[in-house]
Amino acid sequence: MLLRISSLLLVVLITPAAFAQEENADTASSNESSQETTSTDDVDAEKLFQQGRDDQFRGKYDKAIVSLKQAVAADATQTSWKLYLAKAYRYGGQPGESESILKEILDQAPDHVEAGQLLAEVYFAAEEWEAVTATLKPLLKYRHDYPTYHLLAEATYNLDEYDASRSYFREAIRLNPESAPDHYQLANIYLSENRFALAVRSYETALSLGLESSVLHYKLASAYFNLRNYFGRISEATVKAGEAGTISDKLYLIEAVPGRKDVFRVAPEKSAVFHIAKAIAGGLGDRADTQMLLANIYLNAHRHERAYEMYQKLGELVPEDDAALYAFYFAQSALGVGRYDEYLEQLRRAVQLDPDSYRSALIDGYLQVADRYNQAGQLNEYINHLALAVDESPQTTSLHLKLGNAYEEARQYDDAVQQWRMVLDLEPEHPDRTRLLNLIRRHS
Repeated sequence: MLLRISSLLLVVLITPAAFAQEENADTASSNESSQETTSTDDVDAEKLFQQGRDDQFRGKYDKAIVSLKQAVAADATQTSWKLYLAKAYRYGGQPGESESILKEILDQAPDHVEAGQLLAEVYFAAEEWEAVTATLKPLLKYRHDYPTYHLLAEATYNLDEYDASRSYFREAIRLNPESAPDHYQLANIYLSENRFALAVRSYETALSLGLESSVLHYKLASAYFNLRNYFGRISEATVKAGEAGTISDKLYLIEAVPGRKDVFRVAPEKSAVFHIAKAIAGGLGDRADTQMLLANIYLNAHRHERAYEMYQKLGELVPEDDAALYAFYFAQSALGVGRYDEYLEQLRRAVQLDPDSYRSALIDGYLQVADRYNQAGQLNEYINHLALAVDESPQTTSLHLKLGNAYEEARQYDDAVQQWRMVLDLEPEHPDRTRLLNLIRRHS
């Protein structure tokens, strides 16, 4: 009996303590579970995203990155959140982090056009042109929109892939015809391809859409020049206090009309001279290529005196690489004003600087001067310059024949016979062989 009571007391004494321990253990476990639940539930991912988005639009990119990064960590399934985080990194000057996120998005969703465009912009800023095209080309099958074609056009342009670039720019313009920079770049491609009429059209469209630059005017002047539209349709206009060689509204003042106050001969806007003058007025006046194009416009329009004056002033500006070309053009202007010695001097200088390109021009120069002296009745100078041409090109049959005939005209028969014999030595079966043999016999 005593034993049973003791056992009952033992149970009574032990059970409350054990129960207390179990209760404490359950409470601790419940607290830990509650804490875990609270740590997850306390992170309001949507709230963090909205906060980060607000900071991004406030321009506070560092703060935006912190919030958006936490939001993405809490819910990695939200692609749009990742996109905002990538934008925050990019705008915050961390393109590498932005690139990593965008590549991850594209790996999971290859048709995510916005992520692809943003990644292409990251590569574009880094001038990684091949990466731009590799990123964007696969997206064309999902969406045809302006940003994609524009970026592809610019990237392929910088890769010198002009056929592809031309195609992309045309499509970009079709989708966004008001984009002046696209018209300008397309014009640059046309100009490089010598498609001058198309270049003019695209440059003028860019101007009409508000794009204005001295370089654009220079390139448009080059296109008009190659179309031989030097001064356009010249007319007369009254311009108070006008000055020749300047722009007045949409007219270039070529020269004053003698005897008529404030009246000028003028060139229209659609001309090479107008746009080169705009380029000069816009700040390109101290460049040799600009000044040379202006002088060439006057030269090719046969306004030789003004061209000659321009070339005279231009000499010190010309870089060494263009010195031979400058000498050649200067020579042409000297010929136009009748300065034959200076003409030949400049041609000799061009030959000295670039023999392969200009030796034939010097020979032709001797012939031109010779012919002019012949037309003026100065037979001796005619012969002297023909002899210079022969000396420059001693194995040219036609030169010996021409010199021989000139000697005959001057009654210098021994010299004539010598030249005719050289003709037959160079070409034994010359078409005039019989006539020349007869002349040689007659005058020997």
